[in-house]
Order: sequence, then structure tokens, then C-alpha cells
Amino acid sequence: MRNNERNDMRGPARMADRRTIIGAGALLAGAGAVPALAEAQQGAASGGGPAYTPQFEPQDAWLDDSAKRHRMVLDTTSADAAASALFYADNFYTANHSAYGIAPQALGVAIVLRHMSTPFGFNDAMWKKYGALIAAQLKLEGARAIAATTGNPLLSAAKDDKDAVTIAALAAKGARFAVCGMATHGLAMGLAKKTGAKAEDVEKELRANLAPGALMVAAGVVAINRAQEHGYAFMYVAE
Repeated sequence: MRNNERNDMRGPARMADRRTIIGAGALLAGAGAVPALAEAQQGAASGGGPAYTPQFEPQDAWLDDSAKRHRMVLDTTSADAAASALFYADNFYTANHSAYGIAPQALGVAIVLRHMSTPFGFNDAMWKKYGALIAAQLKLEGARAIAATTGNPLLSAAKDDKDAVTIAALAAKGARFAVCGMATHGLAMGLAKKTGAKAEDVEKELRANLAPGALMVAAGVVAINRAQEHGYAFMYVAE
């Protein structure tokens, strides 16, 4: 496999328990959480050249909300990382509200779902239809594999689980979920091969059934780049 985006979603990944806040595994990339844009605008490292100014693209307008006072993008590439990122994002909302009095609507939160975390960007209908195949690709076992056939495991909580942090709950606070288009293409090819369907039909179906708060982006790595250019601090969430 030459990169994380061009693959058919094979490889080991363990689903983290949604009810457990995973305290380890997140690393702030680069110089802490300093956005790449702020670093770039210091100018050329030598020669005192002109400061770099990114050219914003119309496709990235979802990152432009001027009402967002503080911004964070979380990068995930596995099932465990996707589950962990939900808790870190929820902590970001909670701490800003309790310590600073900042409402969720004033915060910009983007969670990138790419490589092995891509399937969590799709709604329950897609998991009910393809969940068994996705669970096999993600190496889910036992009760977790069974649960994957009833809906997206990270989308919503059981009725008796009041403390669960879910995609739906974060979307209600304004979080956005950037779903990798290149990995979606690979996923569609793998599902088509297993089901006998046409890959283009499966991909079209996946793209039409995104989870709440989710949007399809050209590639996860592009979303990470664009978010930092739009002032989002970067956090890589490891397995």
C-alpha cells in the first residue's frame, strides 16, 4: 500500500469502547497546536522573502465561518482513533464552555475521517446494508461485529447510555466530519467486489448517505491542509 488514501480499507483496527475516554494516543503535531497558517505567515526562513498567503478555494467554504472564535481539526485514520476523536472534541467543547463561557456554536471543530476511519462517515442505512463487510475489513469481532450490522457504531447512543459521545451529539453542537473521497472510492470498490454490484453505483450510494454533520471532501489529507490554512489548530489522534 503506497498511501493511506488509495486502498480498499484492509488492515487491522480495533473499535474503541465509546463509553471509555481514552487518555492516551493523541499527539499535537508540529509545534504544538500552532496552525500552519500562522507559522507560514512569519515569512521565508531565510532571505526575508514575502509572507505566504494561502489561496482559498470555493470548495473549502465550509471552513470559512467567521463566527468560529477557536478552531481545531482532528485527524483520524483508524476505528480506534475515530472513537477517541469524539471524546477529545467533546472535551474541547466542554472545557471552552465551563472555563471560558464560550458556546459550542462559537467553536470550529472538524474531524477528518480517512483511511480506516472512513466508514464512520456514513449513516445507519449504509452500515445495516454493508456493516458485516465493513466489520470484517476493520477486523471487528464478537459483539462489536454484530452491532456493526445494525447501524454506525459511533453515530448514536443506546437509549440507556446517557453519557455516550456520538457523531450525532457532536454534529448538534456544530462539529463537521470530513469524509475522505479517495478512501470512499476504495471502500466502494471493495464492497462492490464482495457484493457483485458496480463500484460506481456503490460509491454513489455511499456519497448520498453521509452521517449528520458529514461532508465528502476530495481527500482527507487535503481537508487537513485546508483546515490549517483556515486557522484550525491540528491534532493527530493515534490508535
